[in-house]
Amino acid sequence: MKYSSKILLLLFACCSCSLFYGQQTQQDSIQLYFNQIEELIDNKDLYKDDFVTIDFLLDKKGKAEGIEKVDILHQLFILNAVYNSIDVTKKYNDEAMQLARTLNYKEGEMEAKLRDAYLHFIGGDFNTSMRLYYEVDGKISYEKNPMLYARLKNLKSDIHTEKGEYDMALETGLNLLDIGEKTKNDFIIMKGHAALSHYYLRIENYSKALSHCLTELHYIIEQRIVPLFFPKVNEIGRMSTKLNNLEGAVAAYSFFIKLEKEISLPGSYVQSIVYMNMADLYMARREFKKSQNYLSRAIILNYENDYRFRIPRALILQAELSLHTKDTTAAILNYEKSITAAENINAFDVIKSNSHILVGLYKKTQQPAKVYEYKTLYDAIKDSLFSNEKEQRIIILEARRKIKEVTQKQKILELENLAQKANFNTIKIILLFSLMISGFIVFSYIKVKKKNKLLYQRTIELAEIHLKIEDNLSKNYIRTETEEGKEYHKTHTAIDSNIKNIILCRLEKLEKENFFIDSNCNLHQLSEKLKTNSKYLSQVINQEKGSNFNNYINELRINYLLAKLLKDVEYRNSKLSYIAVSVGYNNLNTFNAAFKKRQGILPSYFISELNNESEMRKSYS
Repeated sequence: MKYSSKILLLLFACCSCSLFYGQQTQQDSIQLYFNQIEELIDNKDLYKDDFVTIDFLLDKKGKAEGIEKVDILHQLFILNAVYNSIDVTKKYNDEAMQLARTLNYKEGEMEAKLRDAYLHFIGGDFNTSMRLYYEVDGKISYEKNPMLYARLKNLKSDIHTEKGEYDMALETGLNLLDIGEKTKNDFIIMKGHAALSHYYLRIENYSKALSHCLTELHYIIEQRIVPLFFPKVNEIGRMSTKLNNLEGAVAAYSFFIKLEKEISLPGSYVQSIVYMNMADLYMARREFKKSQNYLSRAIILNYENDYRFRIPRALILQAELSLHTKDTTAAILNYEKSITAAENINAFDVIKSNSHILVGLYKKTQQPAKVYEYKTLYDAIKDSLFSNEKEQRIIILEARRKIKEVTQKQKILELENLAQKANFNTIKIILLFSLMISGFIVFSYIKVKKKNKLLYQRTIELAEIHLKIEDNLSKNYIRTETEEGKEYHKTHTAIDSNIKNIILCRLEKLEKENFFIDSNCNLHQLSEKLKTNSKYLSQVINQEKGSNFNNYINELRINYLLAKLLKDVEYRNSKLSYIAVSVGYNNLNTFNAAFKKRQGILPSYFISELNNESEMRKSYS
C-alpha cells in the first residue's frame, strides 16, 4: 500500500473514531439527564408543588377565589395540554380569560391571550396566533415579567419556523437567548434554546437541534418543570433517529414509556407527535409493520383533534413508508395530500419540497404532464417565498431616510431662527415682501379658483364615467361572472406558463369585491390572500397597473368614492371623517392628501360644489 493511501486510511479511521466518540459522549449526557429525571421522580414527595395532579388543582380551584383562581386555571391549562385533550385545555383558558377580565387582572388576561395564541398555533392557524401575539407584545417586558415574555417570544419564533420564515425565526430565538444570558435568567435562557431547537429541527440541522434541546432539558430539570419532560424526551428520540443513532432513539422512547408508568399518560397532543416519531424510528429500522401501526394512530389523532400543522408531516411520513414498501402510487397520493394540507396553513416550504419530490416520482412513472405541472409549481413557490431579510433591510433603509429628512428640516429651522435673531431688519423686509406676496396671492386666488373649477368639472366627468361603468357592471353581472369564470379557467390551464396572469386575474376579482376599502389593506395582507409574496405582487402591480402599490390603492378608492358621491346625496352630506373611513383611510389628512394628489382639489371643495350645483338645479326646476 502506498504511503499516501495509508495516510488517508488513518485519517478516515481517526474521523470515524471521533464521530463515534462524540456520539457516545452525547449519549452519555442524555443518559445522565434521564437519570436526573428519575431521581426527581423518586423524590417527588420532596417536590410536591412540582408534581401536582389535575385532581389536586381541581380541588384547589373549587376553594379559590379571585386572582388565585385565575392562576390555578393557568396551571390547569398546562397540565391538561400535556395530560389531557386540547378541548378541555381551551375550556380552562376561556374561564381564566373571563375571570381575569372581570377582576381587571391584566397580567392574568395577557397570560390567557398568550395561551389562546398557543392553542391557535397548535391548530395550524398561524395568522390568528400571530395576531394574538401582537395584542400582548409591547405590554410586557422581560424585566417585569420574564416568564411571560420568554414564552411569548418562543411562540413567535415557532410561528415563523412553521411558516418557513426561517430568518425571522432564527433572529427571534437568538435575541431571546441573548436577553436570557445578559439577565442571567434561567427561564429565558431555557426558552431561547427551545426556540432554536425547533428552528434547527425544521431546517434539518439535527445535530444543532439536539444540542439546543439538551441544553434546554438541563434548565428544565434544574427548574423542575415536570410537564415538559415528555415533549423533551420525545424530541431527543426524534433527533437521535434523524442522526442515525437508532439505539439512542430506542433508549429515549423506552424511557418515555417508563415515564408514562411513573407520572401519567400524556394526552393526544403529545401522544400524536410521539407516535409519528416512533413511526419514523421503526421505518429507519426497516420494521415497516410497527412503523405503519404507530403512524396510523398518529394520523387518527391529528385529524380527530384538528392538529393541522402536524397533518402535512404525517402524510409525508406515510408517503415515505409507501416508497419503502414499493407502493409508488400510494406515495404520490400522500405527497399530493400533504401539499393540500400545507396550503391550508400556508406552509410554503412543505409545498416547495413536496412538489420537487413529486417531479421525480412522476418522471419515474413516465407522466410528463404531471412532471410539468409540479415542476412549474415548484419553480413558482421557489420564486415567490417571502424574502424577509430583504424586506427588513428595505424597512430599515426607509426609516433611516426619514430620520435623515427630519434631521435636515430641524437644522434648517434652527438656522432660520438664528438668522432672525441676528438681524432684526430682516423682519421689516419680510413684512414688505409679505405685502407684495399678498397682492400676488389675491391674483393667484382668482387664477386658482378658475383652475379648481376646471378640475372640479373634470372630476365630475370622471365620476360620471365610473358611475356608468358601475351601472353596466351591475346590469351585466351574470354575463360578466360567467365570462370571468371562463377567463379564470383559461388562465388556470395556462398557469404553468404565465403565473403573472393568475395573480392579475385574482387581483381584478378582488377589485370587484372592493377589497381596497378595508383600512387594513396592505401589500403584505394582499400578497397572503393571493398566496404569493409582496415583492412579486408589487412587480405585477407596477407592470400591469402602471403604478406603485399605494398609488394603485388610492386610485381604486378615489374612483369608487367619486361614483358614490355623485349618486348618493345622503352619503356626500355625511361628515368628511366618516367618508374618509368608509373608503379605507384611517385619518382625514391622509384622505385629503390622496384625493388632492389624484384630482387636484380637496374633497371638501368637490362636495361643496356638487351640493351647490344640486341646489341650483332644484331652484331652476
